[in-house]
Amino acid sequence: MSSTAYYPAANGLAEAFKKTIGKLLKKFISKSQRDWDDKLGECLWAYRTTVRTPTKATPFALVYGCEVVLPLEIQIPSLRVFLTTEMTNEEKHRLRLQELEALDDKRLQAQQQIELYQARISKAFNKKVKERTLKKGDLVLTIRRPMVMTHKTKGKFQPK
Repeated sequence: MSSTAYYPAANGLAEAFKKTIGKLLKKFISKSQRDWDDKLGECLWAYRTTVRTPTKATPFALVYGCEVVLPLEIQIPSLRVFLTTEMTNEEKHRLRLQELEALDDKRLQAQQQIELYQARISKAFNKKVKERTLKKGDLVLTIRRPMVMTHKTKGKFQPK
């Protein structure tokens, strides 16, 4: 589904992402809220390196085919960092090629996880929905609201 710049609310994924980043920014910024642009990079890093529930993978792993090396792992070397520093360049290239070949499988698994997640959410939602059948002659409540015009009907250069 694509949306135009004039009606961004039509794109649900973009709106959900904006909401998530907004919540992260609230946790990172100071009380004055003037440093949000300085903290945006940290928020995006946190988002990209956190396992998403629907995919059961990090966005970083789905894009690059491997897990991110955290800055802490470089300062205090982890086993993963130690093993890669001991490898030759040829071994590193071979390992990277294997990771990239496995990337399509990871993405396919993520897509399947999303479909399972959506089915679970849909099932939980549909449990609360009561199916009703209406026949001709049944009374229903309708509410008619007046249309509210928020924009000007006359152009800028039209006579008043």
